[in-house]
Amino acid sequence: MLIDLSDMKSGFCDRLRQITFCFAYQKLSKKKIKKIEIFEKKTKECPYYFTDFLKISDYKIINIKKKNNKIKTIKMNPFNSNISIETCKRFNTLDQINNYQLLKEWKKTYKLLHPKKKIYLRVKNILKNKNITCIHSRITDKLKSYLNFLLEIPNKDVIYKKQINEFCNNINKMIDRKTINIYIASDEGIYRKKILKSLDRKFKIINKKQHFKEGKLRQTSGEDFITDLFVMSSSKAIISTTGGNVPLTALLISKKRQKYIKWTSAKLNYKISHFIRRVIFFLRNI
Repeated sequence: MLIDLSDMKSGFCDRLRQITFCFAYQKLSKKKIKKIEIFEKKTKECPYYFTDFLKISDYKIINIKKKNNKIKTIKMNPFNSNISIETCKRFNTLDQINNYQLLKEWKKTYKLLHPKKKIYLRVKNILKNKNITCIHSRITDKLKSYLNFLLEIPNKDVIYKKQINEFCNNINKMIDRKTINIYIASDEGIYRKKILKSLDRKFKIINKKQHFKEGKLRQTSGEDFITDLFVMSSSKAIISTTGGNVPLTALLISKKRQKYIKWTSAKLNYKISHFIRRVIFFLRNI
């Protein structure tokens, strides 16, 4: 099978949706194929390859430079690849595969993802600290003015300045009292520093030092991003500013039950703002 990611012009976790779907689909088709080819290109939204950092249990994955049109291909984009029964119906062309079984297998496939050795050892060393709470701060392409927040499409997770400031002010209340170890998964330095400053001194910050490429859309390296993702998947709790694909992916990878708080859905006035967004979107599309 060929996984063609050329239309997936968005982040790494969106690419993972298509890749995991294809593996689940391949498994249920009952064809004994253990080699999967991936065609992908680096972009500013995703400046690294799947094959650089991840592997999938029992499969050989090859990153190819030129597509072979004779191989069966599944091609998705960011707008038709949500993990849903509708996506399964759209891309499942085999009568013998039940769409609900496919959706279940799709979600299970995330648990077969593993970081390559260098990152695995890095994650393993971090996880020596037990009972970690992970604070996920996604800001670079998510922070909007309130007006732009209201005009954004409803299914896009974004945040405005008042919300992120209130997140920092309330962060200690959201962390379980027994928690000692804190891991901050952040994509930029300014609000990471604000979160650090807001945290009680009793907490141990595991990854206190982190480097960012300021001015770029993706300010973290691929190794840092995958490390964040797998530490998050093994943490006791995830507290996220905006939610989105990264914590969702971590929850799917995880082999245990986790507490998950999405700040932009935590308060009634935030839910009202989100409802207003939906109304505006509906009116603009009449």
